[in-house]
Amino acid sequence: MQFTIELVAERSVLRESIKGIIWTIFFNRLFGPITPATREFLDVTYPSVANLPDLDSLIEEKITTFIRTRIEGKPLPARGTITIQFLNKSNEKRKSSGWFGREYENDDMKAWETWTINVESLPIEEGPSIHRPKHAGLEYSRAVTISMKSFEDSLVKIYDFVDRHKDHIPPITSLESSPFPYIIKVQEDSRSKPEKHNSDGDEGWGSYIKKILD
Repeated sequence: MQFTIELVAERSVLRESIKGIIWTIFFNRLFGPITPATREFLDVTYPSVANLPDLDSLIEEKITTFIRTRIEGKPLPARGTITIQFLNKSNEKRKSSGWFGREYENDDMKAWETWTINVESLPIEEGPSIHRPKHAGLEYSRAVTISMKSFEDSLVKIYDFVDRHKDHIPPITSLESSPFPYIIKVQEDSRSKPEKHNSDGDEGWGSYIKKILD
């Protein structure tokens, strides 16, 4: 199952905006015993977890990598993509050929759910502020207000997705906080740059030999 989120955020609030989206996804996909918590992005509350410092550090690390490699030094608006995959061991055992025709069975980990977060970073806007009556005294630039609206819309989409789609979730057989392995990847935005195909035959053979030796 795949789901895509389009997130727009001004450069000054980019980190917190992405963090809120990622934590909301994980909050709905941990399944095990957790300590619920809440955080805020501007005046929007989102769910989080208080007892998983390793996951918190990983999320911070990936967001830092995303900003450093996809945003900093790039003309704004800049774009990039973060993907989150939740994995499960495949029920099928695939036979692979080794040296001299010897075959061995390989248990594959397959993604049962993939979240693609397409992020667009807007320039920091200087100009007239827009007053939001919800909380007296809070004034935001037009770009930050756009960021907040994009964040709120993304949260609604996440909740709608997790409420509607449940049949694809594999059986939960562990009492761990996260019974399914996960991967967070930072990559170039697929909307703006074509895929690069490797035509180097030597590297292909190197990869093949490495897989066999592993």
